[in-house]
Amino acid sequence: MPAPSVSAPTRPPSDLVDFNTGAQFLAKSGHPISSSTLRRLARAKKLTIWRRGRRQLVSLSDLLVAHGEWIAE
Repeated sequence: MPAPSVSAPTRPPSDLVDFNTGAQFLAKSGHPISSSTLRRLARAKKLTIWRRGRRQLVSLSDLLVAHGEWIAE
C-alpha cells in the first residue's frame, strides 16, 4: 500500500489585506461594502482566509473578483 501523499504548504499571496482595509479600498470604488458583509461574501465564495494571530486576511485580488461578481448579480 503506497504512503499517503502530503502536499507542501502553500505560500500566502503577496496582496493580503484584512477585511477593514478591503472595505476601505472598495469604498473608493463607488461600490462600498461593510467589512462584515465583505467577510460573509468571502466565506460564501469560499475564498482562502489566512490567519496571522487573531487577524483574518484575504487576497485583495480575490476580494475584487468576488465583489465584482456580487455587484453584477
